[in-house]
Amino acid sequence: MTSQTAIIYLQYLTQLFPGKKIGLIWDKHSSHYCDEVVEFIKNNNKDPNNATIISEVVDEGLTPIIQVPDVAVNKVFKQKLKEKYYQHRLGLTVEKGVKLRVSRSKVVDFILESIADINRKSMKDLSIQDAFKFCGLNPWSTGNSLHAFKKHLDELQKNNVLKSMILSNQQAVDLK
Repeated sequence: MTSQTAIIYLQYLTQLFPGKKIGLIWDKHSSHYCDEVVEFIKNNNKDPNNATIISEVVDEGLTPIIQVPDVAVNKVFKQKLKEKYYQHRLGLTVEKGVKLRVSRSKVVDFILESIADINRKSMKDLSIQDAFKFCGLNPWSTGNSLHAFKKHLDELQKNNVLKSMILSNQQAVDLK
């Protein structure tokens, strides 16, 4: 992602939702809040006919909790990619001490097949659409999105690393 790509994406969103407010939640990649992007948003928001862009940046450590692609796609994509690799590896003759090599074109095939698998699955079970509900970010949801987000946060309590990040679960060490 570059600042130019971010601006192209923002232009696409403003054309998709003219005259509406767009809440955009991005991770802390520099292209999401660099001077060019901030200036584009500022200039865009001056025109009342354009969509108003409200941009927020997700703090470190929170992307697997509230950023939809991390919740719905990245984990699933990485798992699919591993499956493709291991399926390929099962068909190879592996010799002790010989490094296994996979061609770049084969890795690209793994990636494209994984994306196609995810797209087919999401057309059946709407898992990507549902992730917006789970993250409390479904703009078309009426109330049940916040319930789904609370359930999602409650589920995260089961993950010890994420649980330790919750302030109420932290305890100061007595240094006396």
